[in-house]
Parts: sequence; C-alpha cells; structure tokens
Amino acid sequence: MKFKATFSSVGVQWLERFAPIFDKLGKELSVLFTPNSIHLVQNHAESGGIEIHADLLKDEVFDACLLQSANDNKIGVRLEPASLCRVLRGLVGSEATHVEVKLIKREVAPGTSLPFLCFDSKGVVDVVQDVPLAGPLNRREVEDLETIVQANVVDVPYWLCLDRAATEAAHAAVERFRAVGDVVELATTKAGSLHLTTNKGGHVALGAELRRVPSDDTAVVPVRPLSRGARRAGVLPASEDRYESSRAGGGGAWDGGTGRGTGTQPGLEDESAGPCERLAESKACGEASVANVGTRTLRRSLSGVASNPSRALVGVAGHGRHVELVFRYDRQAVRGPDAVGLMVRMPVEEDDELERWEEDSD
Repeated sequence: MKFKATFSSVGVQWLERFAPIFDKLGKELSVLFTPNSIHLVQNHAESGGIEIHADLLKDEVFDACLLQSANDNKIGVRLEPASLCRVLRGLVGSEATHVEVKLIKREVAPGTSLPFLCFDSKGVVDVVQDVPLAGPLNRREVEDLETIVQANVVDVPYWLCLDRAATEAAHAAVERFRAVGDVVELATTKAGSLHLTTNKGGHVALGAELRRVPSDDTAVVPVRPLSRGARRAGVLPASEDRYESSRAGGGGAWDGGTGRGTGTQPGLEDESAGPCERLAESKACGEASVANVGTRTLRRSLSGVASNPSRALVGVAGHGRHVELVFRYDRQAVRGPDAVGLMVRMPVEEDDELERWEEDSD
C-alpha cells in the first residue's frame, strides 16, 4: 500500500476550506483516496445526525499522485479533523511553495509503529508535520464510505438553485429558529420558492420565504441572479420549472400573519397573497415538496455556508424521506464546476417524533 502526492497550487486551500466544517460537526473524519478523487466523509453518527462529504477531483488537489493498494487502488483512513485543521492552517500561514503528503508508519515506541499522514512543506521555513491516523480501513469500511458518497443526488424530482445571498439568508433564518422551535417545515415549490417555518404551541411563530429578486420595498432577503437569464431561486431540471410569470416577485422574512390572495392556477404564485397562502396553494396543486427536519439538524447541514459556496441546491427526495443539500463552487475550481462539491443528506422527522414534539409544545 502506497500513497504519496504533491499538492497543486490550490489543493491545500481547498482542504483548509472544508476541514473546519467537519471539525465543527464531529471529532472523527474519514478520508477516502481513489484513483480519480478525494472524499472527506462523516456519517450520521460522526456528524451528529447528518451524512456529509466533500468531493474533490484528484487533479484539482494534487499535481502528482502515487496511489497503490490491493483494494482497487483505494485507501481509506480516519483521523481527527482538529489535527488536520491545525496542519492545514500552518501550511497556509507559512505560505509554503511546495507541499508533499504521504502515508507513513512511524515508530512511536520500541516495537510499536502507527500510521500517519506526513505533510512535508518547503518555503521560507521547511516544516514536517504529522496527522495521526486510524487505519488504513478494510475493504468493507471503504465500501461503506463509497455508499455514503454515491447515495446523494438521487431520487430528487427537482431542485431549487439558490445563489450565495439566498443561501446565507436561509442560514440566518434557521439561526433565528433555534430559539423558537425544535422542528422546521422545509418546503420547495416548482415556482422557485423555498419556505422555512417553525412553530410553538401548534401555531406558526416564525418563518422565511425565499423567492425571486425582491422589489425595491422588500430588501429583507435578497436573491440575486444565479446564472445568465436567471433572476430568482431557479428550479432544476428546467422541465419541472413552473414559473411562467414575467412579474418580479418579492422576498422576505415574516412573523406570523398570512396575507390575503385570490389563488392562482397550478404552478403559478399569487403575488398579492401572503407566504402561508402561497405555500398552501402550491401544496393544494401538488407543486410543492415538503419535509419536516430538526432545527438542529438543519443548522448543522447549513454549516457548509462557511466554505464560501457559489450557490446551493436544495431538494426533497421522493416521498419526503430525506432532504438533500448540495453546495457548488462553480468558477472557483480550476478543473471546472464539477471538480469540487459539498453534499449533505439530512433525515426527516418521523411522525411519532413530531407527535411527541407537538405534545411538548402544548
């Protein structure tokens, strides 16, 4: 088994961007090296309830890489994200011009050798730093990591595509929810809206609606253009997009209240209605996907905002079994928009859990 690689000009920076997220979520991180990619993975037990993984093309992270193993040239290890963060921060801070990493065994006591990832950097100061490892992982453990990595972005009928501003607005809204309720109703509509609501005592107490570019009199939750020709929270694939109105919509955060409206034809939103009425209309027309997720779970899932994504995709899986969140980095990646991604799968609250929560609220 061999692993030795030379970092690209952006490789250390990418890892340094993601490692603190995993450090915040848990004390254990799995790293999977394959012939074409690198994956940083935490399962639901390690992250506190969600499945999360950062996926990077090997050529985005490394200029050169030697990877050999009896398991189809795949190597998996476990480490403490705090140790990885410490090393990566040191590399960035020292402005290293050449960094190599390799899998080694180092004698820590007479007759006892343990595995490490050894980072050897050259620059103003030459530094060698080790990250202790558990592993390498066996074939079954590597397969478990691959199962998590391959499970995302499947069985989602359509996605909402939020730009950076909308993603940050959703994160800010959920931070406010933590003081109100333990469960958030998350709803996406084919008209391109994201609804987040929580309640206390069985009544909606706080919510946020993210729609298209707000009019001049509603600057609470801005949603800027996502791509050429798109000026809203877009729906993907385009065949599922039900937004057909040429009017610019609004956006905002609201406390209680429902507003008034006259209803719309399926797939369209009544601009004169309030958030609750618009969501109810979308549900009635079958144009909304809804899931109940824990407030804490949603907050942890949105930790990826700290990695400075270009946009985020939000989707509710078929039959509302789970919610998918994909952070994209587009032009930030040297090897193209698909070279880097951060994927999150969050579980939904079961019916019996919701019943207990409602009883506690009463």
